[in-house]
Amino acid sequence: MIPKEELLKLAKKEFATTLTMMRAFPADQDTFRVHERSSDVRKLMSTFVFELYLASAFVFGDALDRAKFSSYKPATLTDIIDDFRRETETALRRFEDLPDAELEKQVVFNNTPFRADHFFLMMICDQIHHRGQLSVYVRLAGGKVPSVYGPTADDPTTNLT
Repeated sequence: MIPKEELLKLAKKEFATTLTMMRAFPADQDTFRVHERSSDVRKLMSTFVFELYLASAFVFGDALDRAKFSSYKPATLTDIIDDFRRETETALRRFEDLPDAELEKQVVFNNTPFRADHFFLMMICDQIHHRGQLSVYVRLAGGKVPSVYGPTADDPTTNLT
């Protein structure tokens, strides 16, 4: 089992980094897409909210309503960012309160069995992947790419602590 404290520490750090990247995207470019076959920025950012929704269903045992994936239509990027922040706070609080034994339970996602702690880690890794995509969107839309782990051309700081 992945130690709960380590997984929680990782989630807090990665969720905060994702929130920083989301806030870096120019709000006036809310229909931006990097290519005609690519998702627009709203759909890409909505992925972060959906990952938390999946964690709620598969880690915390909430009912899964697949209609949410098609009915989620936030009016602005700020709405998506606010939803992500709120869902993150809720997920972290619930994770802190989750008994260790619950992290060892088996869950099935897309016909694939996972332990709950591994599923939560997979959602974090998927978020990191999509955050990397978002960093490209930020740059191409004219925003300043914040430090993720080390410095960027726009931000000489690091968040490695």
